[in-house]
Amino acid sequence: MARRVLAGLGLACMYAAVFLAFHPAIVTGEAFLGWDAVNEHWGDLLVPLHALRAGELPLWHPFERGGYDFLADPQTGVLYPFNWLVWLAAAVFGEGPWVVLLKSLLHVAIGGLGTHILLARLGLSPSASSFGGLAFVLSGRVAKAKDSAGLWSPVWLPWLVLTGLELVRRPSPRTGLAFGTATAMAFLSGYPPNFFRDLVGLAPVLLVALVLVVRRLPAARRHLARVAGAGGLAVGVALGLALPNIIATLAWLPETVRDQLDFGEVVYSTARPLHLLDALAPGTWRDGAPVHYLGAVALLLAVFAVRRDALRITWAACALLFFLLACGDGSFLLPFLARHVPGFGLWRIPAQYFFGFAFFVAVLAAHGFDDLVRAEPARRRALGRRLALVFGLACLGLLVARAWSRAPASTGLAALFVALGGACLGGLLSARPWLRRAAAPAAIVVALLELKVQARQIHGITQRPPDLARDAVLAQLDDRVGWRVADDDHYRWRVGARLDVRDIFGRDSTLVTRRWRAFAARAREHANLLAAANVRWYAGGHRAAVQRTAAGQSRWTPGRPVELLHAAPLAYWTAQVELVDHEDDALARLAVLPPGRAALLEASQLDPATTAAIAGFDPTAAPVPAILDGFARNRLGFTVEAPAAGVLVVNEAWGPGWTAQVDGAAAPVLRANYLFRGLLVGPGRHAVELEYRPPRLRAALAVYAATALLVLLGLVLLPRRTSA
Repeated sequence: MARRVLAGLGLACMYAAVFLAFHPAIVTGEAFLGWDAVNEHWGDLLVPLHALRAGELPLWHPFERGGYDFLADPQTGVLYPFNWLVWLAAAVFGEGPWVVLLKSLLHVAIGGLGTHILLARLGLSPSASSFGGLAFVLSGRVAKAKDSAGLWSPVWLPWLVLTGLELVRRPSPRTGLAFGTATAMAFLSGYPPNFFRDLVGLAPVLLVALVLVVRRLPAARRHLARVAGAGGLAVGVALGLALPNIIATLAWLPETVRDQLDFGEVVYSTARPLHLLDALAPGTWRDGAPVHYLGAVALLLAVFAVRRDALRITWAACALLFFLLACGDGSFLLPFLARHVPGFGLWRIPAQYFFGFAFFVAVLAAHGFDDLVRAEPARRRALGRRLALVFGLACLGLLVARAWSRAPASTGLAALFVALGGACLGGLLSARPWLRRAAAPAAIVVALLELKVQARQIHGITQRPPDLARDAVLAQLDDRVGWRVADDDHYRWRVGARLDVRDIFGRDSTLVTRRWRAFAARAREHANLLAAANVRWYAGGHRAAVQRTAAGQSRWTPGRPVELLHAAPLAYWTAQVELVDHEDDALARLAVLPPGRAALLEASQLDPATTAAIAGFDPTAAPVPAILDGFARNRLGFTVEAPAAGVLVVNEAWGPGWTAQVDGAAAPVLRANYLFRGLLVGPGRHAVELEYRPPRLRAALAVYAATALLVLLGLVLLPRRTSA
């Protein structure tokens, strides 16, 4: 067992090292990962670490967007164990941007190792298994996704296929636990659209494999019953591990913009079926860096591998399916499925289907490589003719295509690599043992060299290393808990998430609330909205507009943020309550009212008793700021001296799951000032406690812990295999 683990770690490190070698500028420090990696995921990795250091669970994140449910956003991956490894590394070695590079390399290793083990379990040679793993992790889509959340779920597709095939062929409690765990990892890793796409590719493979197994068994019903039992256990494990995320996301979903996804956004793609040529030679048919580039040697080996074998035909059919789905509105398939089949209409960016295309082509290519490595003398001549036909025609076609190619140099290079690769692969069919021994590594080297040269545009998609010099300015500002900043892409890289600075802006993900997105769009150029949200410091490209709309209530020194002198306090009592009919009316009124003086409530959100109580308020009393007693991620405490009955406005975002107590008695948490919270309080001195306790979440976390313990015990104690 220990030797197997060490061998697996060695292979994983090999795949990560090769991937990193394809990005030398990152190694030398001249460049770093691009867009999402640093701008989004770096912060997501640090938020839970900061929470755990403070002895808190990372449920609510108060340092961006006025606060939001951190667990409910699947992309944060709070319950994903491989993120825990990155948190541990950051806790020991520091919180620099290298932590997100570590996560990317970790997932490249997961994808490469999973593909390698899958191919080895299918009976392929070590060299063929390595070829398939490298073809997958060095494909154009994976190379580009090193910078985005799209990478996390697809690297689990090999593991889903591996554990799913084991369950179908050898159903047992152990294989059920393994398949359920792999499914949960693909879901918890943080990108539900690509988890769904994983399942699209997994379903036909397992269905065909089950039919093949059942056809050759005399006791088919008994085997099917065992598959059903193991499958049920897998579903239970997957649901048990995913339950907290599912509950949190479903509770938060009605507040978000996700339900406004347009059909055109679902199916829009720049890829077309004829762009399959760019998987062979980048730039032949379209400009730019094609993210579906696979390498000519790998793609032609995949074509070479297709023969009358049910599983190979399934690999090929899945590759074609994913390519057509990635074409989006350039093909009939995805528009039809998005309209008529549940699930396909929920996700944007059809180009993400290229992950499945790359994986299934890599699996087929490894089979073709293995056919040549293990060719028996009697079959070598026939295989040689077939190899010459596939590679010779492709080389000739590429040479002809140079005349009309958009990138003739790339097309010509592809022809050269096809010729070199075909020659090396042909050496595997030689009668000379020394030539056969040298041919396999030579073919892998040619394929790697081709990917290195031809995919340089894709591998070169990076940005400069983060410059954090501006962050030092934040340390010179006044109390950061009592006041908020508005980082309008000035400090960048999610200053709130990284430095625990309360930032009204932050990551604009697909699960932001409708209200916050509308508020942020208007507040960028309207100082009154910023001030009403407890923002004292603004930094960003709309500085002039913010100063102009501050109407003389601002101060600015070059090199520092704009200071808004009329910012509302973090919490304040007021009896000046204004009822509006609709949320849009609340936002419009908030832009013109003096910050920190009134409370805007929406009549449609109030019950009759609350409305009647508000009608009896005396609006002549002056507002009173509350005293902050305690500020934590999931808990707030205030003391307020209320001269009369009124509303305590708390300038932290409202969300389902927030509960409140006033002097120990439960009190409803109202929506106030469009985005924030409000509580009714009577006259006198009051101790107010707010706590984030989403309903059913504690029970779901207990289920998660029990399921994880069950999986660990089962995988350690249950026998490894049973006969089919």
